[in-house]
Formats: sequence, structure tokens, C-alpha cells
Amino acid sequence: DEHHQGGCFDKKKLVEEDQGFFWPLRMLLSVVFVAASSSLALQQGAVRRSAQGCQRLTVQMPSLFVTSAAAPRSGAKSLCRSLSSCVAKNLGKPESYVLVSFTQSDAMSFAGDAEVPSAFLYCSSLGSITPENNAKLSADVAEILEAELGVPRDRYYINFFDSPRPNMGYNGGTFE
Repeated sequence: DEHHQGGCFDKKKLVEEDQGFFWPLRMLLSVVFVAASSSLALQQGAVRRSAQGCQRLTVQMPSLFVTSAAAPRSGAKSLCRSLSSCVAKNLGKPESYVLVSFTQSDAMSFAGDAEVPSAFLYCSSLGSITPENNAKLSADVAEILEAELGVPRDRYYINFFDSPRPNMGYNGGTFE
């Protein structure tokens, strides 16, 4: 649909800006809407259906959520596509399983400074979150953030999370 293209979701188009909501609530609403509005990797054969319902999911879907007050130089969709291939390469996952979301916030302060661009990223995956992969992904993401958002290498954090399979749900079930 118009909000989903190549594994990238433009959250600003999905959720109306509302100054009364806090960022975590808006992010949660975005994730719920994205899950409801797209079949992503599952459309591509990640689950086999039978008369009894869904069989065990075999995908190990990584997700990367990026928030920054800076606007991407080549646009949000292009940024998401670059980050999607970066995540797939560094975590050793098929890009067809990768979900990337970019949210442009009204303001962001890092080290008490809201003038210099900064970013916060959250990366979740079923497996492949290792010290080696995290370091490689962080280095490659730093280049993209600097080129696309003007975020210096020392002005972002990435939170890596190795999600347990039963704690990630999709399509009415979990990945267990």
C-alpha cells in the first residue's frame, strides 16, 4: 500500500502528529498499525498454512526503529531502504524479513544539546544479536546516519535486543 514500500514504513504518514502523545505511545501505535496493515515476510512464504492453521514460523525477523529530529537528505523511504540492506547484511538475515521504521521527532536532545543532530535506534532480532554483529552494524549505521541525517558518530545510541521467540508475535501467533 502507500505506506509500505520495500520493508520501510513512513510512520509520519501512518500516525497523525499529536503533541499530546509521548513518543513511546506513538511508536507502539505505529508498530501495531504496521503489523495490522502489512503481511511483510509472511506474504513471502515464511509461514506454511495448513487446515489446522499456521505451522511454526521459521523467520527470524529483525526490526530497526530510528528516531531523529533531523530530516533524511534523500527522503525517509531511501533512508529506510539503505538501513534495511545494512541490517540484513550485518545480521545475516534475508532482507525480505527486515522491518525498518523512521520517525522524525519534533526535537531531540543528546548530551544536553538539541541543536546538533542526534538519533536513537532500537534493533531487535530473533537471534544474530552478538557483540561482533552489533559492532559491525553500529559502524555501518554510523556512516548512513552521518550521510543521510547529518548525525555525527558520537550523537546516537543503538539499543540491541535479542528477542526470545515466544516474546515476538505476528499473525495471531508467536515465533515459537
